[in-house]
Amino acid sequence: MPSTWRARLFGDREDPRRRLHALFGGPEPAAGQPPVRATEWARGVLDGRGSGRPLDTTTVTRQLREAEPRLTLRAATFLAEHVTRR
Repeated sequence: MPSTWRARLFGDREDPRRRLHALFGGPEPAAGQPPVRATEWARGVLDGRGSGRPLDTTTVTRQLREAEPRLTLRAATFLAEHVTRR
């Protein structure tokens, strides 16, 4: 896995599940799903923001990256897409 700095500079081609697993740990995610710990963390971040209105993926991505600067755009977007599904 390329470093976070390198991924931010040159783009991230890494599987976002692997990067999220490296950041948050826990059991390996099932195919197509983010790690459980990453999902729980993301929901906690969104609950702490206190917005009563539905959030779009772009807004959630921005909030997740503000809360955890080590998240690359691709990993944050992947996580945001799964968290905003209801």
